[in-house]
Amino acid sequence: MTKTPFSLEGKTALVTGGGTGIGKSIAIEFARAGADVAICSRRIEHLEPVVKAIQDLGKRSFATAVDVRQEEQVKAVVEATAARFGRLDIMVNNAGASFQAKPEDISINGWNTVVGINLTGVFLGCKWAARQMMEQRPTGGVIINISSTAGVYGSTLMSHYGAAKSGVVMLTRELGTSWARKGIRVNGVAPGPVETEGFLDVLHKANPDAEKIYNAVASRVGMGRWGRVEEIAYPCIFLASDAASWMTGETIVVDGGPAPQTLEG
Repeated sequence: MTKTPFSLEGKTALVTGGGTGIGKSIAIEFARAGADVAICSRRIEHLEPVVKAIQDLGKRSFATAVDVRQEEQVKAVVEATAARFGRLDIMVNNAGASFQAKPEDISINGWNTVVGINLTGVFLGCKWAARQMMEQRPTGGVIINISSTAGVYGSTLMSHYGAAKSGVVMLTRELGTSWARKGIRVNGVAPGPVETEGFLDVLHKANPDAEKIYNAVASRVGMGRWGRVEEIAYPCIFLASDAASWMTGETIVVDGGPAPQTLEG
């Protein structure tokens, strides 16, 4: 049977923020598609069940605690993945964090934390993954950066997050151009509102009427609902596979579409 171009069979991947939400789904769906998958995040207890789920699918996996803002830790997990699996084919920079606040109320520490995790962490993941992939030429590799529609359209109550995720979109464009002839494709996915533990936790902590806001957000989505984590993982499989072999520097918006417009008058 001929292998489909969407297959990740024989590939190796590293997913940051792989213990929960979108990152967890990406890691497991990559394994279903055939890849061996290493995962990392700041909390090792989130990672262990995901490692088991990947191994139960018959694929290799291991987990490491990593703060993506710390360059030596990012470098070390990339090197560990290449050492364990023999190479690194796919890097997914997914780790992220935020909180809701009015722009005038964001402290410099809050700003630096959110930008550090969401933008600096992506840069460091790209940098060290690319160095490893350049050594693997001519085969190279693929880098996927998880941005957000907040980085495309803005976010009034998470301006620090929107600014960082906008930076991820531009960084993806720049690196896709810089490394295109070095055998490395760099693309991104910008999810809209997705039901993850982190997103819903932010929503409930910042809003006493969270259910009303949840429903209001859903009403602004063309499909009338929030997204599911696997609906972000599937486009990532496409970008990681040979099916996307002529794509680089692009960010795919996956947000359920715009809400229908009504005429008033």
